[in-house]
This record gives sequence, structure tokens and C-alpha cells, in this order.
Amino acid sequence: MTQNARQLIWFVVAAALLALGGLLLEGYSLRLLNLALLNVITVIGLNFAFGYCGIIHLGQAAFVGIGAYVSALTTVKLGWPLALSIPVALIAAAVFALIVSVPLIRLKGHYLALATVGVNVILELVAKNWIAVTNGYNGVPGIPRLTDLVPGVSPEKAFLPIIGVVALLVVWLALRLRNSHIGRAMIAVRDDETAAMTVGIDVGRAKVLGFTLSGIVGALSGVLYAHYTGFISPTDFAVSQSILFLMMLVVGGEASILGAILGAIALTFLPELMRDVAAGYVSAGGNEKGAIAKLLKDGYLIIYGLITLLVLIAMPKGLAGVVQRIRGAQP
Repeated sequence: MTQNARQLIWFVVAAALLALGGLLLEGYSLRLLNLALLNVITVIGLNFAFGYCGIIHLGQAAFVGIGAYVSALTTVKLGWPLALSIPVALIAAAVFALIVSVPLIRLKGHYLALATVGVNVILELVAKNWIAVTNGYNGVPGIPRLTDLVPGVSPEKAFLPIIGVVALLVVWLALRLRNSHIGRAMIAVRDDETAAMTVGIDVGRAKVLGFTLSGIVGALSGVLYAHYTGFISPTDFAVSQSILFLMMLVVGGEASILGAILGAIALTFLPELMRDVAAGYVSAGGNEKGAIAKLLKDGYLIIYGLITLLVLIAMPKGLAGVVQRIRGAQP
């Protein structure tokens, strides 16, 4: 069976699972699935910069915020239609990513990581303090929802086919990029910049392209998030969100599209699992104010950190590496 045939089968299976989820899930569970798919798009975008080009990127939430704010403000304050505001938001993110990437790619290691954090902090401060435009901490309410285009259906069920189609399209584009000469050049730059230069690869151009693609895909996720929730605020795009996106990629498996998908889904549902475990602990006779219940209910970042450490130690290739080993062990 050819690689294209296998990919087609997996896409059909994924579409069938999403359709089944839309039929079986209701309310908050379906909302979590929608948010997980939004995170899948964001983390795949991050994978272009971090996984393919080796750029330590801790500012992905900033580009998600650019997409969300540009599209939200142009529709709410300027009255633009979605057909115009969405491409403008993506173009704005692409231009900003292109401008920022030129000086960033000259940095290495922790200097690069701190620089991307700085970009996120600056944009977060702008969103909080440019009150005349962004409404500051009050956020932007009344954003037109994509689900309004499907009247008579609950917002969660109406949004699932939209985000499902976009997520599958982004996965397909990521696969095409990875198997193209551009994707191979990016991976070569990540593995060894000196060797890449000796074979004629423009290292700077590959990094700029990877960072810009990362920003565009992140902005796409932000646009969909804004027009799904109908409300955004600066805290939605804080540095802590960027760290979470990076953790999703590391847990799933960096430089792996499957890893980006698995990590985003796992760490989206994990907090709810912890909340259920905490509720079960309390109902079984545990002290609601006890240390264990409090950790399960409120210590998500600690648990994320522990999981990341365990993955780095026990599973260097993340969840995707485990799946590959299982498949390789099968007769």
C-alpha cells in the first residue's frame, strides 16, 4: 500500500471518529473536543518552528492572539464581514511573524527562547493597556460566531464540522510540507546548520519560513477561537499558554505531526480528568480541602511539569514514539 493510500485511510478514520464524537458527545464534553482540535491546529503550527527548524519558540500564543484580535476587532468595531476579516488577520500575523523572525533567527539557545517570550509579553501588554482599541482587561465581547451560520443547531455541534475540516486540512498541509523539499530543508537546518549550508540550503530563509508558517497557522487557530467563543481577553493569550502549547508538542513528540495531535488532545482533556479524579476522591470520603484534592483540582501546571519531565526521561520521542514502537512490534 502506498503512503498516499495509507494517509487517505487515516483521514477517513479521523473524519469518522469526529462524526461519531459529534453524535455521542454533548455539552461540555463536545466543547472540550472542539478546544482540543483548536489546540491541534496551534501545536501543528508550533511544530513548523520548533519541531522542523529547531527554533525554541515560547511565543506561539502571541500569534494566536494576533489572529483573534485582528479578526474580532475588524468585525466588531469596523463591521467587516468574516470573509474579509479572516484573511486580513492571517496576513497581519504573517507580516508580523516575518518582521520579528529576521532578528530572532540570529539568536541561539536560551537567548532565542527569552526573545520569543518577550514578543509574547509585549503583545499581551498591548492587549491589556491599549484600552481604546482592545478594551483592555474587559476583552472584546459580541464577536460574530461562525456557528450563527448554522441556525437551529447547538453551537458546539455546529462548530465541530467546521473545526474538524480545518484541522484535517492543516494536518494534510503539514504532511505535504514535511514531504516536500522545503520541509526537508527545514529539518536539515534543525539537525545540523553547518551541514545544511554546505549542501546549498539557505539556513536563514528556512528559519524565517518556518517561523512565519508557525505564526500563520497559530493565527488561524486564534481566528477560529474568537469566532467560536464570541469573546476574547488578554489572558487567553498569555505566556503561560505558549508554555502549554510547547508542552503539548514535547509530550506528543516534537517534529511529529502525530505527536502534535496526540499531545494537544491529551493535555486538553487532562485537566478535566484531574477534576473528575478529585471529585471521585472527595466523594469517596477524601477531604475536599486536603492537599491531595487541592493538587488534583488546582495543581494542573505542576502535573503538566511532572508529565513533561517523565516524558523527557522515559519517552524522549513522546507519545508518537510510543505509538511507533507499538506498531513496529506488531508482526
